[in-house]
Amino acid sequence: MRLNVRGIIPPMVTPFTWGTEDLDEGAIRDETEYLVQVGVHGVVAGGSTGEGEGLSEQEVYQLCKAVVEQARDRVPVIGGVIADSTAEAIRKSRAAKEAGVMALQVTPPHYLWTPDAETLARYYQQIGDAVQLPVMIYNVVPWVNIDIRTVRRLVDVTWLAGIKQSGGDLHKVADLMHEFHDRLTVITAVDDLLYPSYCLGVDGAICCLNTVLPGPTLEMWNRMEAGDHAGAKALHDRILPVWRAIEGANMPYLAKVAIQLQGRKVGPARSPMLPPTEEKRAEIRQRLVEAGIPVTA
Repeated sequence: MRLNVRGIIPPMVTPFTWGTEDLDEGAIRDETEYLVQVGVHGVVAGGSTGEGEGLSEQEVYQLCKAVVEQARDRVPVIGGVIADSTAEAIRKSRAAKEAGVMALQVTPPHYLWTPDAETLARYYQQIGDAVQLPVMIYNVVPWVNIDIRTVRRLVDVTWLAGIKQSGGDLHKVADLMHEFHDRLTVITAVDDLLYPSYCLGVDGAICCLNTVLPGPTLEMWNRMEAGDHAGAKALHDRILPVWRAIEGANMPYLAKVAIQLQGRKVGPARSPMLPPTEEKRAEIRQRLVEAGIPVTA
């Protein structure tokens, strides 16, 4: 099974209301529409950029339903699932399916322990069997290292359709492409190495930069598809400093600041994440300006 997606797929931020931190459905729909109008090839709702680890099953449903309804089949919608037990993952996956997503992006369980290959295989098989949607592994958790030997076991999981390689590891992207690309969709999530990932032939990118700067990242992808390596590398150089300004532990909030500086209303990140200092906000603004991105604030 391969996941039927290709290209630039932003993992959306999740807009919350100021003060209450409830889901802001109007802003969710506005952000979805913006990304679709830019021309992206799909979206993910409820990933780590979207603070999916803190969403309840009802919120996963509400978020995914708003995105699916606004997308109106113009782009595929993937539901993000971040959980630490099989039961929780199945509940969230069912909520996303009921909302209408076409596939799931699922992290491994990771709280306080490191599952082995057999445990991971059973985990993903049970989720797929329960929900009956294609599953993409989100390989992002540093202490749950889904290495190539583990993937050799997981590739037999019935519903496994792809792997999104994050965690800054281009080595794994290369190994996945070499050994498994004939059977699995391989997606990069290495924001500062998008250009070399595309050189390896990955099927697309699901990364924070796609959400913050969908226009330039889409242009980079299109230039690579056209064989314009010089143009793609120039875009890589242009937007890399923006990523350096927003990467790190507080990335969801910093990404929202970068988006808001461009005039899109996405609200705060949820507590306990704190808003950045004025100095950090000024740095992000400066990096956007230097990259030629119009700012409104």
